[in-house]
Amino acid sequence: MSSGPAITLRELTADDAPSVLALLLENRTFLRPWEPIRPEPFFTPQGQRSALRRCEDDRRADRAYDFAIIDRATGGMIGRITLSNVVRGASQSASVGYFVSEAHGRRGHATEAVRQLLAFAFGPADLHRVQAAVLPRNEGSIRVLQKNGLRDEGLARRYLEIDGAWQDHRIFAITREEWPAALGERRYPGYTAFDAE
Repeated sequence: MSSGPAITLRELTADDAPSVLALLLENRTFLRPWEPIRPEPFFTPQGQRSALRRCEDDRRADRAYDFAIIDRATGGMIGRITLSNVVRGASQSASVGYFVSEAHGRRGHATEAVRQLLAFAFGPADLHRVQAAVLPRNEGSIRVLQKNGLRDEGLARRYLEIDGAWQDHRIFAITREEWPAALGERRYPGYTAFDAE
């Protein structure tokens, strides 16, 4: 029996372009219903290097934080999770978005990745609120958010353009005050709040 999480989060850099590209190409059909339509150059080594350089710029500017989801057993990248749209001042908020590869789905990896990201958001990033927008038909993602204590705040009509159409999304959110209670019984020996090795 494992004494800790099966995954860890690691900051993405431009050097990760080959791994990110391989993950995206492997999951392109799987991800299509849940993502914006991407231009073809996005699915190239140069496209990913450019995108990841922008991620590095965003991290330095405190606009967003992008992480690889790493399988501890293999060291391989199995997904990605992002804390984006960081707003400071009176808001102190951000949005979370994530995916785990189809081959590694339904094993609790997304739930654990969101838990670790929230620990980062309410710890080192010093945020007060994190929200997620999810398509109402994405029941798996809704379960991930609920398991992490995010509450359903209602439906946002035609909120994001996904797969070529403006689509309704459910908004889920959690605040710093709600976070410790959300962990509940899911704490375990040896678990660190945020392990960004």
